[in-house]
Amino acid sequence: MLDLNRIRSQFPALSLQAAGQPAVFLDNPGGTQVTQSVIDAVTGYLATSNANRGGAFATAQRSDAVIADAHQAAADLLGAASPREIAFGPNMTTLTFSLSRALGRQLGPGDEIV
Repeated sequence: MLDLNRIRSQFPALSLQAAGQPAVFLDNPGGTQVTQSVIDAVTGYLATSNANRGGAFATAQRSDAVIADAHQAAADLLGAASPREIAFGPNMTTLTFSLSRALGRQLGPGDEIV
């Protein structure tokens, strides 16, 4: 059985209070609360690997490696045949618009999407 208190304890924002009561988060996905491990990973990346991709210098190479590792981890989690099947983007709305535009180029008058 899941230990909900243990799970909740991993999300620092869930310990916040508003007017003396536990805070309630009714945000959309763009405001999703994250675990301490995510906060630590992002902090570590920004402190040691934050660089433009494709550079010849160490931080760029570390950044490329972090991104490649993330693609592989997502592929493993989702059962993708290759990390090249994984796409990351700024948010779900932007990814959906990009997908619709890519698919839209293949459609013509009279085509139907089911």
